[in-house]
This record gives sequence, C-alpha cells and structure tokens, in this order.
Amino acid sequence: MKGYILLFMIFFTFSCGKKPTQVKVAAYNVEFSKNATAAEIGEALKSHNFDVVCFSEAPGGNWTQQVGSVMGLDHVVLGKYSTAGHKDKYKTIASRIPLYGYEEVLMGDTLHSATSIKMKINDTEMVFYSVHFPFAPIGHPQVFIDNVIHKVQTLVSHLKERQQNELTIVAGDFNFIPTNAYSVNPYHDMFVDIGLDMSWKELELDCTKRNTYNALRTEDNGNGNVIDHIMYNTAKMKAVEGNILEMEKQLSDHKLVWALLELR
Repeated sequence: MKGYILLFMIFFTFSCGKKPTQVKVAAYNVEFSKNATAAEIGEALKSHNFDVVCFSEAPGGNWTQQVGSVMGLDHVVLGKYSTAGHKDKYKTIASRIPLYGYEEVLMGDTLHSATSIKMKINDTEMVFYSVHFPFAPIGHPQVFIDNVIHKVQTLVSHLKERQQNELTIVAGDFNFIPTNAYSVNPYHDMFVDIGLDMSWKELELDCTKRNTYNALRTEDNGNGNVIDHIMYNTAKMKAVEGNILEMEKQLSDHKLVWALLELR
C-alpha cells in the first residue's frame, strides 16, 4: 500500500511540476531602421525576453543578425523579397530557438509574401509566418481593395489547407484594424473563418482605444489604428499575456506588439 502511495505522490508531483508549452512572440515594423540602429533596437527589446520576433520593413544584409545578437536571438531568417519591391522592407525572423524549413509563401506575386519558418518547442512543431500586407482600407477605390482581397485570400487559402496538421502563428504588419463592435473587417474575417484570430480578443484589449501606427505622432495616440497583430489557431493555442509595447522614445512609426502563447 505504501508503495502505491509513493508512486502516486511521484506521479502527482511530476504532473503538477510539468510546465505548459509556451512561446513569447513579438512583431515589429522597424521602418527600415530609419530612426534607430539595430543595436539600439536590440537594447530596447532585450529585457522583454522574447523567444521569437517577426520583423517587417527590416533592412537587408546582416541587420537582423545584429539586432538578434543583442537580444540573444541567434537564429535568424531573412526573407527573399522586399515588400512591394521597396528597398530594405524585408520580412525577417530572429529566434532563441533553432529554425528550419524556410519557405517564402507568395501572395500572388513577389511584391507581397509571407516569410515562413518552423521550430520545435518541447517536441511540438510550430510554423511562423512573418507578414507585411498591402494597404487598402475599406472605402478606397475598388481596384485597390480587390488587389488586397486577392492577396490576403491567397495566403488564407495556403493556411486553410494546413490547419488540421499545422500549429500556425502569423505575426507582423497586417495593415488593417480588426473587426470590432463598430465595424466589420472582411480581411480579418477571412482568417477567423479558418480558425485563426488575433491575440487581442483573448487578452480583452480594446483596439479602438489604442494604436500601433503612427507611433511617432503623439496626437495619434489612441486613434484606433491597431494594424500590427499576432494571429494563431485559437483551438490549439491561447494568449495568456500580451500587449502593445509603449516606449518612452519610439524607435519606429509602428509600435511593437507581443503575446505569450500557450498550447491548450
């Protein structure tokens, strides 16, 4: 009998002590590092201990290696295509965890793509997509809206095929505000329809009273322009912490967003 009690106590202690699988993710449009160097951005972010940072509008070359080395994120992927063909607007990823399986997912053409990598945490494979979508809010001329719909739908179709077997995390500059109590956003709803949603919902953050753009204009604070997001399959993961990072001195025209995601 004592042996059974001892075995139960060992099992109970082991079960209670087992930590859930988590990953702390950030997304940051750095405006091609115009307002701060890689070292300055790394110094500003390193105390937050992110596991993965998806950058957009990142310079090419070794910029991501430089910022990652300051933050202790030694595994880096630089996307192949600069957004909209502009100079130094790459999607890049810096990680504390080894990366593999790099893929560039085209959203119809090379002007817009998702830079994708894989990693394993506690034997669980996760697939990250660093994104920077084109800009065409509802109300713009229909030709621009149709172009964005096509590109977003192309990526959504790619993701939809993989949701049964893939643990998907999409992070970056989405260039649209989420559906909220005041308006419906069809771009956002495309992701919701395949089981992906933004961290803001679980974190109960009212995006209509915050902003991630334009961070350099204090008069824009709280204007509702939350266009940078972290999105994931809500049936498989949950956001247990997260926020928009408010810096005393902003280093880009965008604010960094982050979320601590945990396996359900």
